[in-house]
Amino acid sequence: MNILRSKLLSWFALIFMCALLYWPGLNGGFFFDDFANIVDAPEIKIDEISVHTVKTAWESGNSGPLGRPVSMISFALNYYFAGFSPFWFKLTNVAIHGLNAILVCILLNQIADIFLSKQRDSLKFSLTVLLAMIWACHPIQLTSVLYVVQRMTSLSSMFVLLALILHIQGRQVWQGRKAIMAMALAWLVFFPLSILCKETGVLYFGYVFTYELLARRIKYDCYDQFGRVYLVGLAVFGFVFLLYLKFFPSWLWGGYVGRPFTLIERALTEFRVLCDYVGLMFAPTLPSFSLYHDDVGLSNDLFSPISTLYSIFGFVFVVLVAALLLKKAPLITFSVLWFIVGHSLESSILPLELMHEHRNYLPSLSLVFLFMQVFNWLAFAFLNGKFVFFWAGTGLLGYCAVLTYLRADMYGDDVRRTQLEAQYHPRSARSQYDAGALLVNLYNLQPDARIIPFALKHFEATNQIDPNFKMAFVGILQLECLSKKGSSEEVVEQLAKRLSVGVISVQERATMNGIAHALNTGTLCLSRSQVDKLFSSVLSNPLARDGDKARILNRYAMYLWLGQKDYHAALSAMKNSFSLGDQDPVNRLNAIQLMRALGDKAGVLNMLNDIEGRKLTELDRANLNELKSELLAEGVLEGVSQ
Repeated sequence: MNILRSKLLSWFALIFMCALLYWPGLNGGFFFDDFANIVDAPEIKIDEISVHTVKTAWESGNSGPLGRPVSMISFALNYYFAGFSPFWFKLTNVAIHGLNAILVCILLNQIADIFLSKQRDSLKFSLTVLLAMIWACHPIQLTSVLYVVQRMTSLSSMFVLLALILHIQGRQVWQGRKAIMAMALAWLVFFPLSILCKETGVLYFGYVFTYELLARRIKYDCYDQFGRVYLVGLAVFGFVFLLYLKFFPSWLWGGYVGRPFTLIERALTEFRVLCDYVGLMFAPTLPSFSLYHDDVGLSNDLFSPISTLYSIFGFVFVVLVAALLLKKAPLITFSVLWFIVGHSLESSILPLELMHEHRNYLPSLSLVFLFMQVFNWLAFAFLNGKFVFFWAGTGLLGYCAVLTYLRADMYGDDVRRTQLEAQYHPRSARSQYDAGALLVNLYNLQPDARIIPFALKHFEATNQIDPNFKMAFVGILQLECLSKKGSSEEVVEQLAKRLSVGVISVQERATMNGIAHALNTGTLCLSRSQVDKLFSSVLSNPLARDGDKARILNRYAMYLWLGQKDYHAALSAMKNSFSLGDQDPVNRLNAIQLMRALGDKAGVLNMLNDIEGRKLTELDRANLNELKSELLAEGVLEGVSQ
C-alpha cells in the first residue's frame, strides 16, 4: 500500500509540475502549421459526435502518407467541446505531456531494474521520479506541448511508450496469458495507434531493437529465440529497404524537388543539427531555443562550413566510445543508441526540413539514461555519491523548470514570443518575418504609427537574410495599404521578380494564398493589374511544376471570384488548373457553383459527372449532395439523382 501511495503521489507531482510550468503559455494563440492542419481544416469543425463526423475527421488529415487520423480526431474533439479556443487545445497537450511523464517514469523504472539491479528499489524509484521530472520539464519539450499541431508528436509518443512498456513487461514474464496479452496490446493496439498519430511511431521498431540488443541481453546474458528472430528480421528488413532505395529511388529524389537543398546537403547538415540537439539537451539556454531554426545554415560539403567535418568526427567518436564502454558502462551505449534510433527517421536522408526541436521528444530520453549511468558511477565510487547526485539532479531540475517557465511565459503572448525569438535568432528569416507579421496584425487591430518602423525593420531583415523569401514583401504592402499610403509599385516589382525565379516550394504557394486571402479580406489594396502581374510572374517561373501551377491558379480563381466578381475569368483559371492535373474535388465543387452562376447547365452536368467518379471524403460527399439538392430545387437540373 505504501508503494502504491508513493507511486500515485509521484505521478500526481509529475502532472502538477507540467501544469504549473506550462500554465503561462496556455493563453498564446495558434501559429505556423496550426493553421493549415487545424484552424483551416473544415472537417474537424464537428457539431456532434457520430460515426459520420468521426469518419470525416479521420479522413481530413493531409500530413504524411497516412493522414495522421487519430491526431485529427483529437483535434475535432477539442473543437466539439471548446471551439477554436487555443487555451483548451494547449491544455489538452499539457495533459498528454503529463501522462507521458508518468509513462517515462515507468519506463525508467524498468530500465533501472536492468542496469541498476544492485541498487535498492526505493532508491531506484526516487531516481526514476527525479529523472522523469527532468525529462518532463526540460525546455526542449516545449514545442511538443505549446505548439498545438505537435500533439501529433506527443500523442504518437504516448502510444510508443505504452507499447514499449508492455513489450518489456511481456518479455520479462515470457510465459502465460499476461505475457501474451501484454505483447498483443503492445504490437496490435498501441503500436498501430502511434503510427496513426504520426508516422514517427514506426521508430517503435528501433526502440524495441535497442531494448532487445542491449537491455535484455545484459539482464539475461543471452539472446533468446524471440530476440534472435527479431534482430535478424530487422536486419533483413533494413537490407531489403536499402535495395529498394537503390532500384526505386524516385520517391526519395522526388521529395527534394522544391526543397532549397539536395539530399547530400541535407545528410551533411544533419550531423551539425544532431550536435545542436545535443547542445540544446545538455547545455540549455533560453536564447538557444526557437520555434524556427532556419538559421542553422547548409553544409555544402565536408569543409563548408568546417564544423561539418568536426561534427562527423564527433559523431563517429561518440559511437566508438559507446561501443567500447558496452561492458563497463552499458547505459552509455544504450543512451547513444537510443538517441541515434530516435533521429534515424527525421534526421536522416528524408526530404524534411532541417531542424525542429519537437523531434527530440523521445530521443531526449538519452539524456536521462546517461544521468542514470552517472548516478551508478557516483553511488559506487564515492561514499556520498548518491547524496551528491540527488542534489545535482535537483539543481538541474530547478534550472530546467525555470527555463521552461520563462519560455512558456514567452509563448503566452504571440507578440512577445515573436519579438524575443527574432532577438534571440537575428539570422532566422522566419523569426524575423513572424515578428513583423504579428506587428502588422496588431496595427490592423489598433492603428498606431509607432508600430510601422518596427515591422518594416523585421521585414527588411528578412529580405536581407534570405534573398528568396517572398512573404516579407506582402507584409510591407499590407503596411502600406493599412496606413493609407497605397501599394508601392516598386515593392510589387521586387516581389514579382522573386516569384519569377527559383524553385517553387511551399513558401511560394503560401505567399500566393496569403495574397489572395489578404485581398479578399481587405488588408491588401493592390490593383487588378498588380495582382495579375504577381500571379503571372509565379506561373511563368520556368521551375514551376504543373502541380504548383494548378494550386496557384485556384488561389487566383478565388481572388477573381470573390474579390473581383469576375466569374468568367475565375472559371477560366479553374479550368486551366484542372488541365494541369488538379484533382481536388473541392475545386470542382467551386467550379460547379461558378457555372451555376453563369447559367452553364451543360458545364454543370459535365462537372457533376466528373466529380461523381472521384473518391470523396464524407464532407465532400455531403457538400455535393447539398449542392445537387439546391440545383434540383432551382430547376437547373432535371432527373439527376442524389
